[in-house]
Amino acid sequence: MLPLTEGWRTLETCTRWDAGRDSRPHQATLYNCKVANFANYMNISNPVFAVAVTLLAFLAIRITFVFEGKRPPPMRFGTINGLRGYLALFVMLHHACMWFVLVQTGRWDVPRPNLYGPLGQASVLLFFMITSFLFYDKLLNARERRFDWKAFFIGRFFRIAPLYYVVLIFVFLTVAYLSDWRVVDSLQVISLAVAKWLLFTIPTAAPLNGHTDSWIIMAGVTWSLRYEWCFYLALPLIALAVGQRPGWLLLLVSVVALVVGWRIGLNVRFSAVFLGGILAAYLVRDVRFTQFCEKKVASILVLLCLAIALQFDNLLQIAPCVALIAAFCLIAGGADMFGLFSLPTSHRLGELAYGIYLIHGIVLFAAINFVIGKEVAADMSVPVYWLFVSVLALATLALSGMAYHYVEKPGIALGKRLGKQSK
Repeated sequence: MLPLTEGWRTLETCTRWDAGRDSRPHQATLYNCKVANFANYMNISNPVFAVAVTLLAFLAIRITFVFEGKRPPPMRFGTINGLRGYLALFVMLHHACMWFVLVQTGRWDVPRPNLYGPLGQASVLLFFMITSFLFYDKLLNARERRFDWKAFFIGRFFRIAPLYYVVLIFVFLTVAYLSDWRVVDSLQVISLAVAKWLLFTIPTAAPLNGHTDSWIIMAGVTWSLRYEWCFYLALPLIALAVGQRPGWLLLLVSVVALVVGWRIGLNVRFSAVFLGGILAAYLVRDVRFTQFCEKKVASILVLLCLAIALQFDNLLQIAPCVALIAAFCLIAGGADMFGLFSLPTSHRLGELAYGIYLIHGIVLFAAINFVIGKEVAADMSVPVYWLFVSVLALATLALSGMAYHYVEKPGIALGKRLGKQSK
């Protein structure tokens, strides 16, 4: 079996804390203080770098308005859209930190304590809350009429699948290149692995052509898509709570999806996060709540809740999870972080969120392995490495912008068109 790149040490840990029902990171490692460059990769956790990269991304998006001369249209939940782009960017910073540790130690992990570990977790959990909030809100709005399930599933597929499959092409090409364009596994094994990737890595991100660490090409982000699809498929069953009456076939699909999710090891504790989004969907219907969220004190409370949550290594514990849900409810209700989430620049960044989420892993992988080399990356000082990451963040934004205009938007339009034709 060929390694992903020549000279890689075995990846001993993987903090994809979604796998395993106890929600703990896989063999989460507290590094020995005697390893070389320990102080170097401990300093990687300095939050100043996160602020700097985020500010650079904000300015880059802001400059695009000068050339485009137009702004994103207003949205019903503007603060949610204003939040999404920052979450995707924080996931990239999380994985950039992990890459720095990987080239230093051969471990896919973050040192403890480290801001970027919980920051990445919080971002994904908030993404899950956004999903449950938006679609449960649609169910609440449709209480007086029949919900169009066929249009819903068609729309979801064409929202998620087009860009995902485009990114998969680059993943497959990368594996082929690393394999010297030779077939290592049997065609049967390769076909089965490709099929699992095409099914959004359900049940798992299978090794491709003998590369057991194929998942790292996308920084392992595909695990979250399994939870997204499980929620979508469970939605007909959830819809019973609002008086909807899906057909028996849809209800059967929901039950099967939940059973399959349990069988493949999806962590049931994530259900609390999705319930947090559902709670927010009820709260935003209370005028008193939304009026409170529009006050500056609500933004202060959001900061306080996030500060509490980020003190924990595992955000699926009760205290950080409750703090995150509270923060999200306030944001959904209109807390815009002193105007930040209401800015057109934040909304434009939000449009690129899905692209940033899927593309950044390939950008990091290609830049470190094919452009500068792991040895060069390992010798970088922390400031130089974060300067390098800043350049990669700009590249990711550019690629995400192209992906949004040429892949995502056409896919969304096609999904809407097919959904209307299905009626």
